[in-house]
Amino acid sequence: MARKKILIIHTGGTFVMESNEQGFLKPGDYAFDYIEKTIPSFFDAEIVQSKLINIDSSLFRPTHWVMIAEHINEHYDKYDGFVVIHGTDTMSYTASALSLMLKNLGKPIIMTGSQLPLINRRSDAFMNLIEAVEVAIDGGLNEVAVLFNHTVFRGNRTKKKDAWDFDAFYSPNYNSLIKFGIGMDKKTHRHLPKKPGVFEIDTRLNEHVVIIPFYPGIDFSNFSIMVRKQKVKGIVIEAYGSGNIPSDNPGLEELFKDAAANEVPIAVCSQSPIGKVNLGLYEVATKAAFYGLISAMDMTREATLVKLMVALGRYRSINKIKQFMTESIVGEKESEHVR
Repeated sequence: MARKKILIIHTGGTFVMESNEQGFLKPGDYAFDYIEKTIPSFFDAEIVQSKLINIDSSLFRPTHWVMIAEHINEHYDKYDGFVVIHGTDTMSYTASALSLMLKNLGKPIIMTGSQLPLINRRSDAFMNLIEAVEVAIDGGLNEVAVLFNHTVFRGNRTKKKDAWDFDAFYSPNYNSLIKFGIGMDKKTHRHLPKKPGVFEIDTRLNEHVVIIPFYPGIDFSNFSIMVRKQKVKGIVIEAYGSGNIPSDNPGLEELFKDAAANEVPIAVCSQSPIGKVNLGLYEVATKAAFYGLISAMDMTREATLVKLMVALGRYRSINKIKQFMTESIVGEKESEHVR
């Protein structure tokens, strides 16, 4: 049986950082050689690395999601699995984007990073990478996943929860896919099934989307101006609780009217990370239904934002955009069926 081949893709982040003369962390160049000298000896597999970019993940833009998707597509047939080293701050956004851009995945794409640089003596980087490579070699996943602190999550379900602890990520509305202890505990009933179609990528997106987090006293007038001047193509509202909205606010209703008139879709997610949006629960939410707002159900803010960008990139019809947002495409939201 041929040895499996795994490609480790470097994009930067804390994982590869080192201190400069002033003591501030900056992307370093040592990780590639360090990994080459250490990681392959642990596995009966061919481990290959590629340097794609080397930046702090706070600098990530949608163009970087496209770069990673295209890089995976270019090498897809040559490797059995992929590990993406990425900074933690925007990892959930990138994971959500890749899950939608990489269609009909039949191989694992495992994203990981660290809270401390690889060069640090107490770093979590080495173990995270070891376990990520192990999952990639195992080959049981056909989706984009995030591995952190001995746990594998569906990538488009994750959120960063802690800037200090090694247990930095969680999946508030979908349980873990794999848990590492002295062995690998695979929760196969939660894994996405392999789709029958041929692998392909679709990197179309429109990044002219804004997020509006509700808070008492918010002024919606500037957002209405943006809609009327066609500066924004989609809106994500972070509403209270289960999707509760201040229906007595004339500025908000004006925003709804302007968005409807200009065919700007509005998706509603919750400020509460656990639970789901139910726009029919409160009387005040009836206006949301009247103006055709889209419930994000139990999607994270990160997944909702990225999915709306993708929907706007792929479709012109407001009805098709809403249908795409409503369906579960790659397990990013609660649904009886996954398309």
